[in-house]
Amino acid sequence: MDEEIKLYGNVIFKYCFGILCDYHEAQDAVQETFAKAYFSQSKLKSQESFKAWLYKIAYNVCMNILRKRRRYFSDADDTIAARANASDSPFIDPDLTEALLVLSPQDRALFYSRAVDGTDYEELSKLYGVRAATLRKRYERAKTKLKNFLTERSVSN
Repeated sequence: MDEEIKLYGNVIFKYCFGILCDYHEAQDAVQETFAKAYFSQSKLKSQESFKAWLYKIAYNVCMNILRKRRRYFSDADDTIAARANASDSPFIDPDLTEALLVLSPQDRALFYSRAVDGTDYEELSKLYGVRAATLRKRYERAKTKLKNFLTERSVSN
């Protein structure tokens, strides 16, 4: 598992950060992802790629973290906390993090997978259990939301 951590640790961290918009929670999510992967290696199907399987675990871990977060914070508190913790990230601009917060966590995950990783819709379909055509439409809507937010922000500044 050490080699897999070296190979995928950074990309899984960025993926988790893209969903959670919180540096420290993303670190926790990566640790939990690799722990779950280690203890459930026998569940990996031979036809499934390790990377896709790891992303599926990371996605579920992130969704669980967000569910727990919502139990303790209102949506407004959640957004404020994410903005504050975004400044801890060494690789993503806090303004971009703020823009990502206009998307739902599911759309942030999709946007990251498609825009940053370049994952094709067929693989995303397997990962999220949703038809590729549906994901295409969701991705286009997410891009439009981000574009509108960034345009409005630049006009108001």
